[in-house]
Amino acid sequence: MVRLFVGLEIPDSMFAALDEARGGVEEVHWQRDDQLHLTLAFIGDVSKNIMREIEGELARVSFDPFELSLSGVGMFGKPGSPKALWAGVENKRPLKHLHEKILQALEPLELELDYRKYRPHVTLARFRKQAHSRVGDWLSVNEALETPAETISHFSLFSSQLTQNGSYYTIESRFGDVFDDMYAEAEYA
Repeated sequence: MVRLFVGLEIPDSMFAALDEARGGVEEVHWQRDDQLHLTLAFIGDVSKNIMREIEGELARVSFDPFELSLSGVGMFGKPGSPKALWAGVENKRPLKHLHEKILQALEPLELELDYRKYRPHVTLARFRKQAHSRVGDWLSVNEALETPAETISHFSLFSSQLTQNGSYYTIESRFGDVFDDMYAEAEYA
């Protein structure tokens, strides 16, 4: 079995702004650079055979490249009992559209996908259970977080392995026009 999700890799140009925001709160586990991503669809545990079928369905998803920039921060959970801190997205519309296309592509596989309202974000930190941290100052200090815009022309299928040192993600496959163009150029070179 392999634990999967579909997401966007965070462009290198965004790390400086995200690095500045990762700190200043107690009782929290800050995400490492290699853990930062933007989830498009959580799939869960599947067999390797189903993973290959998922890759086949995702390869059929087409979308127009779009600009992505991160803007602002927020918190999941209740004040005094937070669950996660996150960076927001400036223009959510193309992400929501891509999210819907991915869910539609995976529908024939009858997976147990998460159909809750999609809220695009990049998780910056997770709190341990029963954490009672104060995050108001962090929210105020980082509310102006902004990253440069980057063109997004592909998405990825990630696998996730939980260890004592946190989750480790592996990119299993990438999908999108940029890779089709790269392969075409290599074939004719």
